[in-house]
Amino acid sequence: MKQQWYERSLRRNLLDFHIDDWHPLFLSKLDPAHFADCVVSLKSTAATVFANTHTGLSNYPTKTGEMHAGLNGRDVLGEMISELHRRGIDVVVYYVMIFADWYWDNHPEARVVDASGKAIKVLIGSKGRPRRFSTTCPNNVEYRRFVVAQIEEICDGYEFEGVWPDMTFWPTVCYCASCRDRYRKEVGGEIPRVINWEDPAWVGFQRKRQEWMVEFGQLVTDTVKRKKPHLSVAHQSLAFHADWSAGGSLELAGVTDWLSADLYGERYGLSFFAKLFYSMSRIKPFEHINTWCWPDIHEHVITRTEDHLRLTALSAMANHGAIVFIDAIDPIGTVHAQTFSAAGKVYADVQKYEKEVGGRFCQDVGIYYSYESNVDLKENGKGVEEAAYTFEETWRHNPSPTAHRSAAINLAKTLIQHHIPFGALTRKDLGRLSDWQVICLPNVALMSAAEAEALRAYVREGGSILATGKTSLITADGRRQATFQLADLFGCDYAGETREVVTYFAPSGKRDELFPGFSPTFPVTLYDTQLKVTARKGAEVVATLTLPYTDPTEARYASILTDAPGISTDSPSIVINRFGKGQVVYASGVIESWEHDTQRQVLANLVRLLAPRPFFVECDAPKSVEITLFLQEKRKRYIANVINYQQELPNIPVHGLKIRIRLDGKRATGACLLPERTPLRHSVSADAVEVEVPELKDFAMVEVSWG
Repeated sequence: MKQQWYERSLRRNLLDFHIDDWHPLFLSKLDPAHFADCVVSLKSTAATVFANTHTGLSNYPTKTGEMHAGLNGRDVLGEMISELHRRGIDVVVYYVMIFADWYWDNHPEARVVDASGKAIKVLIGSKGRPRRFSTTCPNNVEYRRFVVAQIEEICDGYEFEGVWPDMTFWPTVCYCASCRDRYRKEVGGEIPRVINWEDPAWVGFQRKRQEWMVEFGQLVTDTVKRKKPHLSVAHQSLAFHADWSAGGSLELAGVTDWLSADLYGERYGLSFFAKLFYSMSRIKPFEHINTWCWPDIHEHVITRTEDHLRLTALSAMANHGAIVFIDAIDPIGTVHAQTFSAAGKVYADVQKYEKEVGGRFCQDVGIYYSYESNVDLKENGKGVEEAAYTFEETWRHNPSPTAHRSAAINLAKTLIQHHIPFGALTRKDLGRLSDWQVICLPNVALMSAAEAEALRAYVREGGSILATGKTSLITADGRRQATFQLADLFGCDYAGETREVVTYFAPSGKRDELFPGFSPTFPVTLYDTQLKVTARKGAEVVATLTLPYTDPTEARYASILTDAPGISTDSPSIVINRFGKGQVVYASGVIESWEHDTQRQVLANLVRLLAPRPFFVECDAPKSVEITLFLQEKRKRYIANVINYQQELPNIPVHGLKIRIRLDGKRATGACLLPERTPLRHSVSADAVEVEVPELKDFAMVEVSWG
């Protein structure tokens, strides 16, 4: 069977090309042959080139839109494809939708209209916070026809290997005429303007927004596949790691061959979303796109250090992802060979390991991620405009620390720091929940009956769950229940919520080893409310709710600077409950939001308590080390990717790192470092092998073979 282009390597490039044409020099010095040579020096096997850009202008002789004036009629898209193919580089064509100036300028009736009634450009994150993004509504019928016509034109005119449709997400909550008309026809009445995740009307509107984006994305994919069935189509996947307003959904993942997105920020969030992208991608590898400028895509000159680039690339590879480095073209059309060759050193490192990558991702703990629960319940009752989902604010929002998305990311940080192997799962995985020893439900408030029943069956057959906050209290269509849908699993029932926004978890004396350093008089702080619950018969209460002396919002105080614990209650705050063959830990507050080491230790203890078997991987490494493990049955081996990602670079090497790998009945026959196959000291005991890595600077790939 012929190898697909995306199977060749994990090394890819994207040339950002968003240059306007008001100055005669813009793009005048563009040299496609020089760019193609640079891609070769990068050691990339694929490059993404732009058919159009955020300007809305085309880089080819278009009959449907307008061409960039600075190109003077040159078919730059065709030249780039030709030069890249001549050098054996696969080509992905970029086409941007929704965020494009030219159509917005010429078709005001198609503009996205925010909750304040404004159809203006979006504030972006560059230093001056200018308004530069124009946004067109995907519900506008004529705009859809325009997109289809342009994609057909590109597919008819050129030969290439894939398409990368950019910006397949909502820029804000749209109230344009097209959206309002469609809502009236499909639902009836006017679009709601007050956020309330316990109101079926509001939740129904959000489901429509998700549905409409799936429909638009599918239209784009179908257009490409109809013209060129062999092409890959990987949509920009920002919607899958953004807040609810972007319109991400499990169904949207069905329109893209794999998930592919710009991912920035600290390593913990990158690690979590890498695992989520891996889980949701139909074809592997997923793509982690990252600019080689620092700190993000808004910088044009300052590049990341070689160490930083290397760790970014190897982190993607460690989760079976491809890395796509972005270079931004200069306004006059030049690119800088030295940055390509410098990054080529990093890609040379990735290349050494590529043939070893793949297999079944071994994960003990699964973080359940729900696009129905990807909301912030603290926004309930706020108007869309009041909550700043308008063009007066930037188009990305950061949910509160106890929102589902935030809690999932911070839980990942705790698991990484405590070397607990984890992955991400969604409701598409309900049929294979037994793949994980422990499933975590971080404030998964909105839950369907099918999800609840699948989780119930999982625990009944021996699975373990850690659930927090309002998990399962609201149905997927926004109906608040009298108690949790999973109350029988939790061993407790909902009875209200504290008014206090600072609360405490006080050990009850039954399992105090779970709470090292804490006691009934020195309880664990939570900067949030807790639910009030009543325990069911047979449930074990291991912590109770303690409140501060006064409401933290009032002027009266016990201690002027703090909200010290002072009022003990018998209200359960952490409950352990047996159900069938399994067990569940329920916490009445979103403890995944805990930040301090001592708090994270309690959370890790609860996860470890729930695991009936040793983890796939255990180690004695510092927090900076993360290990991912893959099982390769055909090659009779495990591959452990060991990455050392310290906050300050270059890394300080870790010496004498010991890694224990569970064998599940297999007999280990050897251990070595790849790709050189350098033998490693190892010992076998019971159902595990312990391997020692003498020195870990940035990355090590460990093979454990069996016979």
